[in-house]
Amino acid sequence: MARTKKTLGQEETKPSLPAQGFSRQAMEALSARQNEPHWVRQKRREGWHHYEELAPPFWRRTDVSKLNWDGLIPYAPPQVPVASLSALPPKLQAALATYGRRAGLLLQRDSARVYGELADEVAAQGVIFTDLEMAVRQYPDLVERYFMDGAVPVSSDKYTALHAAFWSGGTFLYVPRSVEVTLPLISVLWIEMPQLAVFPPTLVVAEAGSRVTLVSELLSMGCEGCPDTYHGGVTELHVGPGADVRYINVQDLGGHVYDLRSQVALLDRDSRLDWLTVNLGGHLSRSSQHTVLREPGVEALVTGLYLPDGRQHIAFDTLQDHVAPNCTSDLLYQGALLGRSRAVYGGTIRAWPGAQKTDAYQSNRNLLLSKKARADSLPQLEIEANDLRCTHGATVGQVDEDHVFYLMSRGIPRPEAVRLIVEGFFRPVLDRLPASLDGLRQRLTRAIAAKLK
Repeated sequence: MARTKKTLGQEETKPSLPAQGFSRQAMEALSARQNEPHWVRQKRREGWHHYEELAPPFWRRTDVSKLNWDGLIPYAPPQVPVASLSALPPKLQAALATYGRRAGLLLQRDSARVYGELADEVAAQGVIFTDLEMAVRQYPDLVERYFMDGAVPVSSDKYTALHAAFWSGGTFLYVPRSVEVTLPLISVLWIEMPQLAVFPPTLVVAEAGSRVTLVSELLSMGCEGCPDTYHGGVTELHVGPGADVRYINVQDLGGHVYDLRSQVALLDRDSRLDWLTVNLGGHLSRSSQHTVLREPGVEALVTGLYLPDGRQHIAFDTLQDHVAPNCTSDLLYQGALLGRSRAVYGGTIRAWPGAQKTDAYQSNRNLLLSKKARADSLPQLEIEANDLRCTHGATVGQVDEDHVFYLMSRGIPRPEAVRLIVEGFFRPVLDRLPASLDGLRQRLTRAIAAKLK
C-alpha cells in the first residue's frame, strides 16, 4: 500500500495506488488508512459481504456490463489540500465562480477532501458541514444514527453494497433544530484520475423547523479517449418535522465516466423538500431517486433536467412513495436528446392503504432533436387508497416545425431558432432555482447552449 524511499538518511513513506479491482484486502486497507472506529469497519465488511453475495440488478433498458470493473482503481491516496481556489483547474474555478455569496464550500478531489470552508456565523449556530470521513471521527454518534441505515440500507443492491465497502470523502451536513441557513452550501466532487472508482456519500440531517439549501456538483474534465472511470454515489436526506430543504444535484461528468447513484429522502411531518437534478454528462448515468412521504403534511417538489448527446445513455428511476395521508408531491422531468443518445425514465407514484387525501402528479417530457435519438418514458401508478388524486403523463416528440418557421420568418437562423425553443422548453425547470443561485442558472443555460451548437 505504500512505497518507501530514503531522503537525507531518513525514510519517507508515500502512499501509492492500490491494485486494480475490488477485494476485501483493499477494503480493509482503506479502513485502516483512515483509522476508523469499529462500527464503520463493520459497516464496510457488511457491504463487502453483500457485494459478494448479491447478483447485479437487472435493468431492462440500461446495460452496465461493458464497464471494466476489474480495471478500476478502488480509491486514490489523498491529495494535498489547497489553500486557495486559484490553484484549481480552470473548469473547476469557472464552476465555483458562478456561486457568489455562499454559506460554505466543500471540495473533494478524487477520493478525499482538499478544501473546506464554513461561515463563522453559520458554524456558531451549530451547523456541521464537512466530509464524512471527518464527521465519523468528530461526531460518531450522530453519523452512526443515520448513515446507510433507514434511508439507503447497505443491502439495497450490489452497487450500493460496493459503495458501503469503499466509500471515502463525501459530504455531511447537519442543521440543528429551528436553524435557518439563508445562503446556499456548496459541495463539489472533482474526478481527475482516469480509471478511478469514486464512492462519495452525501448525508443530510435537517432537524425540526430548520431551513437549508445544499448544492452538490459532480464534475470532471472531458476525456473521450480515457479508460472507464466510475462514480458510485449514495445520497441520504433526513428531513425533520417542519424542516424545509432544497437539494440541487448537478452532474457534468466526462464522456468516460459511468455514473450510478442511489438517492433517498425521508420526509417527516409537515416538512418540505425541493429536489432538483440536472444531468448533462457521463458515458452512462443511472439515478435511483426515491422520495418517501412518511408522515402527514409533507410537500415534495421533484424536478429533473437532462440533455444527453452523442451516444450518452441517461436513465432515471423515481418513486414518489406516499406512506402517510394528506401529502403532496409534484414531479417534473424534462429532457432534450441529441445525436444517438438515449434517455430512459421510469417513474412510480405509490400510495399505501393509509395514504388518503394524497395529491400527487408526475410528468415526463422529452424533446427529440435528432432522428436517431430515443426516449423511453414509463410512468406508472400503484394505488391502494381510495380518497386521493394521482395523475401522470409522458410526452415524446420533435421540435414543432411551426415554431421554428415562426422564428425563422423573423430573420432568426434555424440553429438559433431551435436553441431558443429548447431553452424555452427547459425554462420551467431552471425557474425553480432560487434567486440566490442565479449564477448557477446562467451557467446551466450556457451549458445547454454549448451543447446545442
